[in-house]
Amino acid sequence: MISGKPVVLVVEDDTEMNELQRELLAIHGMESVPAYSGIEAIELSRSCGADAILLDIMLPEMDGFETCEHLRQDENTDIPIIMLTALDSPECRLQGFAAGADAYFVKPFDPDEVVKTLRSLMEETK
Repeated sequence: MISGKPVVLVVEDDTEMNELQRELLAIHGMESVPAYSGIEAIELSRSCGADAILLDIMLPEMDGFETCEHLRQDENTDIPIIMLTALDSPECRLQGFAAGADAYFVKPFDPDEVVKTLRSLMEETK
């Protein structure tokens, strides 16, 4: 936590969408750290002290499924991971949960529902 506020790692390669998600978190009293690729997310997750991760699937270098698997294998295995993606097939949802996601939202998502889920998952892991 930075200054007592929860910290969320926002992994989204679209700069505008990354900024929008970070603004949403700020409105709800959370700090955020941006990442624009899966590799960057893995590196930052080790150093930024994130309490949760918002993770896109369609990322450069390493997709969100593989990124999620790597994050789960790392020392932060219990950190909540929420996938936010345009991929809406049942197969993708199953793959997301199999990779270790705690929740899966399809864009455009309901911001209040994402924040509610995020807070709930962070409370469970305290």
